[in-house]
Order: sequence, then C-alpha cells, then structure tokens
Amino acid sequence: TSITSAKIQVNGVHLHYQQTGEGSHAVLLLPGMLGSGQTDFGPQLKSMNKQLFTIVAWDPRGYGKSIPPSRDFPPDFFERDAKDAVDLMQALKFKKFSLLGWSGGGITALIAAAKYPNLIHKLVVWGANASVTQEDVRIYNGMYKLS
Repeated sequence: TSITSAKIQVNGVHLHYQQTGEGSHAVLLLPGMLGSGQTDFGPQLKSMNKQLFTIVAWDPRGYGKSIPPSRDFPPDFFERDAKDAVDLMQALKFKKFSLLGWSGGGITALIAAAKYPNLIHKLVVWGANASVTQEDVRIYNGMYKLS
C-alpha cells in the first residue's frame, strides 16, 4: 500500500500528515520535539502491518510540513497539540484510534488520552516527561531556533 501525503485544515492551521494501510485499527504516530511524522516514524510508515492498521503520521503545527505557522511554545502547547491531534483524526473520519507517541509526542498522547478517553483505543508512549518546567520551555525555544 502506498503512503499518501496531504494537508488538512484543523483548528485554523493546515496540518500535514501521511497515511497508509487499510486496516480497521487506526493508529496516530506522534513525533518528538522538533521531529515530524517522516523523520521520527519513516520505518513504521513503511513496515507496519497495513492489513491490520491504518497508520497516520502527522507533523504538529510549526513542525515539518505543517509550517506555517512557525512553532511557538505557549504554556498550554502540549494541550493545544493534543487537541490538534484528536481533531485531525476526527477530520479524517476516525471514530476511535490508538496513539503511539515518542518523547514530546508521548506527552501529547498522554494528554490526549486523559482528555478524550472515549476516542482512544490504546496508548503506547516512550521517552515522555511527566511534567514540563519553565526551564524545559526555555530549552525547547532555544533548540527550535537552532533547527
């Protein structure tokens, strides 16, 4: 099965995503800080079982091909990303889906599962922080300016 690449308007921004597979179990892949669906999940897009799963990898607002807008880090940026992620999957007509989140994407996935439990089937998270401090935000802002 081929991998399609597209943008869809969600919450006032155009979010880029890649989609592959035709399985009944939808899975959203959430990349880490400064990553994109392709950079963080290229092997999964290529190799996950496309008969069992429909796989969606997204670029959160301000990352990858979801620029513009430029990435910013307001105090609620993980909550905003969680809402964007869930709203993206609903815009793509998935009623229930699983989340696979790495690093910052793991934090986003945890928030999405907590806020929208009726939409989330399963959750896989690794490399995620339990909290984000002001120092973390300062570091994120500094790292983003380097990329």
